[in-house]
Amino acid sequence: MNNARDDEVFELELLEAHIYILQGVAEKAVTLLTKLAANKLPGSYLIQHHYLLAWAYLLTSQWQECMNTLAKVELVLNEKNDTTNSLHIHNLMGIAYAAIGDYSRALQTHQQCLTLVDRMKPQDPFFQCQLYYQLGQHYTHLNDNDSALEAFQQALTIIERLGGQEHLQMSYCDIALQYAAAAEYQLASISFYKCMELQRQRVPLTLKSELYHFLGQALLKSDQEKVQPYLESILQQNDNKLDTLTQASILTNLAEWHLLNHQLSKAEQYVEKAFELAQPSGATLIASDAQIIWGRIDYAQAHYEQGDQHFALGLSMLEKLNMLAEQSDYSALYAQLLDEQGKTKDALKYYKRAYEIQRRAGEYN
Repeated sequence: MNNARDDEVFELELLEAHIYILQGVAEKAVTLLTKLAANKLPGSYLIQHHYLLAWAYLLTSQWQECMNTLAKVELVLNEKNDTTNSLHIHNLMGIAYAAIGDYSRALQTHQQCLTLVDRMKPQDPFFQCQLYYQLGQHYTHLNDNDSALEAFQQALTIIERLGGQEHLQMSYCDIALQYAAAAEYQLASISFYKCMELQRQRVPLTLKSELYHFLGQALLKSDQEKVQPYLESILQQNDNKLDTLTQASILTNLAEWHLLNHQLSKAEQYVEKAFELAQPSGATLIASDAQIIWGRIDYAQAHYEQGDQHFALGLSMLEKLNMLAEQSDYSALYAQLLDEQGKTKDALKYYKRAYEIQRRAGEYN
């Protein structure tokens, strides 16, 4: 097989692996990329291979394999001056650091990515939005709520400026054409694929709903007096413009605010409506959070059996979503509530689960 033919095969297989990841079947990407590793890939393909393999490992919770692969690709990057690949690989590193609980390194890595992406052409607004979203999460875990609020608000500003899914599709199409003009054909193909995927997926809507979730959580921690008027005003001003998952996100935060202020009847009304809106989207952070809040409201009302059901559903969703930090935090919270009711055996079970999740992540710190 000649070199041109080799390159063509490598490009197609790497693109196929990337598509598997975007379609949510990272296991297939791991299988394909593991087989491809037997070939002697040229430098540019080797970088893409390691990047995609590390990403697939991350999505399949293979933490050690992910970190090892990222270490390998960083060595290759040090020998080249490849700004685009360096950006995406370091973004993935930041996500991996966060996944294993090393939020300081995650924050530092994503701050570097943001500095780099602001200088690049073409610019991907959705990627910038995701960077601010990730920075907000890191600041939250590091208890810097003011910085978290600022980052989430920056992300929301970008996603609102996109003006909906159709605008984002046009942005990706434009980015793809710019990559094609610069002979970056792999990146052009991926951007075109993202454009097509947006016709049938709701990724931007999911991100928007999660941004409001984390923004509300940051407000609850930093300035509770602002939470209710701020979130109520968003609902009133955008009554017919917000998607149902974003509405559910805002209602869930309002439910928590009423819970914290001992207005349990009002809290229950909000959370019931929130879950009704979130349920059609399946397992999401918003739906799981609604169930957890509902469980907390039930326990505050001494409706323990109903509360147990809501906690079980919420924790099950978080496990399905592979959200380790949230699983650990809410398992510990549930354990505390069980302990207060004298259910020591059940409490120990959830304390143990919280500890095991933290230990799993901490093994790779």
